[in-house]
Amino acid sequence: MIMKMKVCANRAKVAISSEKSVFTPFKRFITRLKTPYLKPIVTVCRACLILLSFIGTAKAELYKYLSEDGVTVLDSHVPARYVKNGYTILSADGRVLEVVPRALTEEEIRARDRMLAAQQQKEKLKQEQKIADQNLLRIYSTPEDVIRARDTKITSIDNFIRTSQGNLQRLESQKRNLESTLANIERAGGTIPEDPLNRIRHVETRIRTTEREIIEKRTEMKALEKSFATDLQRLKQLYGAREG
Repeated sequence: MIMKMKVCANRAKVAISSEKSVFTPFKRFITRLKTPYLKPIVTVCRACLILLSFIGTAKAELYKYLSEDGVTVLDSHVPARYVKNGYTILSADGRVLEVVPRALTEEEIRARDRMLAAQQQKEKLKQEQKIADQNLLRIYSTPEDVIRARDTKITSIDNFIRTSQGNLQRLESQKRNLESTLANIERAGGTIPEDPLNRIRHVETRIRTTEREIIEKRTEMKALEKSFATDLQRLKQLYGAREG
């Protein structure tokens, strides 16, 4: 019995000794991992994880932008401080999905606004010209119609001016007669009555009104001549374009 127990004890020591001999290399490896050898391994693992996060799915997107040092950076997002500088969105396989431009400066914004305002004004004038052309074609069938309409209106205004000039001459003559009558009364030493004075004032008012009307009609005639000349030229262009 005692002999059997010694044999078992010896076997146990051998087993323990064998176990120690088996795990010794592994323990040494673990001990070495606790040394600076661990840092390169961890760095490689992190790089692999980042790479796997980029290519994990076909729909993954990458963002390319420039850092403050002018270095091109490829990352899974764009830091807020770099967004204003613009960036490019890439697919996982490197295809360009979208290019986001940089933010405009204040001067560039003002220049853009001026350009947009000029374009809007140009479009407005173009639309107004289109409407004017439509009205012109609706009113006049041929360029000759413009000439006839012009001559009719100019003749009417000219007749009005001639009539007004005749009235003006009569009013001025009437004023002179009244003034002569008052002068005779004054030379005779008489008292100038109020009625002739009021009549002179009334005639003077009519003279000023008539003179103003003549001036206005002459101005109107010049404007009409210019307007009809423009319409005639434009109508010829429109009909020329049609014929062409």
